[in-house]
Amino acid sequence: MNDEHLLGEWQLIDAYMTIGGETNQTFDATRTMIKLFTPTHFSFYSKTVNRAIFSAEVTDEERLAASKTLDTGGGTYQLIGDQYTESVVYCSYPNYEGKSITFTLTLTEDELVQEGVYPLKDLGFADQDGYVKEVYRKVLLNATNIQIKTGRLICRFSFFSSCSY
Repeated sequence: MNDEHLLGEWQLIDAYMTIGGETNQTFDATRTMIKLFTPTHFSFYSKTVNRAIFSAEVTDEERLAASKTLDTGGGTYQLIGDQYTESVVYCSYPNYEGKSITFTLTLTEDELVQEGVYPLKDLGFADQDGYVKEVYRKVLLNATNIQIKTGRLICRFSFFSSCSY
């Protein structure tokens, strides 16, 4: 697998979860999910299309409503062959923090498939584990998604901006 091709932004286009032999589509077309890879870290966000803005007072009710429209997470990863392990450092769902989850990655020119056993039981979400399959499409470079390479420093400017050596 070409590790360098993994770098950048990927948008979720389909997702399924199988639990106890029953498969359900978990992709939600009302949300946008982006996953970002640097040489050592991953991050993601999933948000509803039209999020309400806060009032000048920023009430607890507004904060609660906003928390239901945005999920985030990230940490470090290790890729050995097609085995990809995420070590979660931060997440909207604290159950994930400090956990490592291994998936199998299949990478083509513009599509990334991430699949494997999903530790629902260990995370405290179910009585048994599931099997997840997520399909992502590479976000192509455009005027708002620019990569600049200068010597050993690589900067990517987009919704998430990052620089690495």
